[in-house]
Amino acid sequence: MQQQLCISNVRMMILNLTPRLKIIADSIQGFETLADIGSDHAYLPIYLVKNGRVKSAVATDVNSGPAEISRERIKNHGLEQKVSVRKGNGLQVINPGEAEVIVIAGMGGILIGDILDKGIDAAKSARLLIIQPMRDSEKVRKWLLEHGFDIIDEELVKDQDRIYEVIWSQPGEGAREVKGPLLIGEKIIEKKHPLLGEFIYRKIKELEKVMAALEDTDSDNCRERAEECRAMLDYYREVAEWAR
Repeated sequence: MQQQLCISNVRMMILNLTPRLKIIADSIQGFETLADIGSDHAYLPIYLVKNGRVKSAVATDVNSGPAEISRERIKNHGLEQKVSVRKGNGLQVINPGEAEVIVIAGMGGILIGDILDKGIDAAKSARLLIIQPMRDSEKVRKWLLEHGFDIIDEELVKDQDRIYEVIWSQPGEGAREVKGPLLIGEKIIEKKHPLLGEFIYRKIKELEKVMAALEDTDSDNCRERAEECRAMLDYYREVAEWAR
């Protein structure tokens, strides 16, 4: 009896998402199906299904451990018929047309690009892609534009002591030539996002540390890297000046 009450309480409780995941969840409404790639214990799919924002979802993970935890968490919420778990590599376990919304969050930009490359048919069949890269966001933007996707919005969100970038994209009319560094999303700059100044300040400080470390080295690779950092610093400072 006590065990049944505990299970009931788990099923009734409202999930509290982190700000990083909450901004993603809040943008999803009125879709039938979701695929959450690298789902991190299925927090997002469970939240979205429980709150009626999607009717069904697939949570994927490449590793057995997190996949099993996701299955147990889904079972505890009584959602086995609406949220499934698949163990596999990225979008390769999602069939084209199966997911209206695809979320890829909490990974590096290079890995995200590789996932999209290998699952491009599934990506192009979705109505909406939501991508939250932990780093190398410019590589994600470049991939999207070069593969015929439109970037329809971007946001910055502060979660604990870090500022995250979130990119919303959808299939467009064709590939475009990429111009500019893409270090900050155009939508972020256009809206003069409230977190833009702090975001740029942090990026500048990171690059200054890298530059200081490179000063004591003398190799072709390090000199090339130093030039790249200088160009990035110039760009960030230019945007910071404009955004004041």
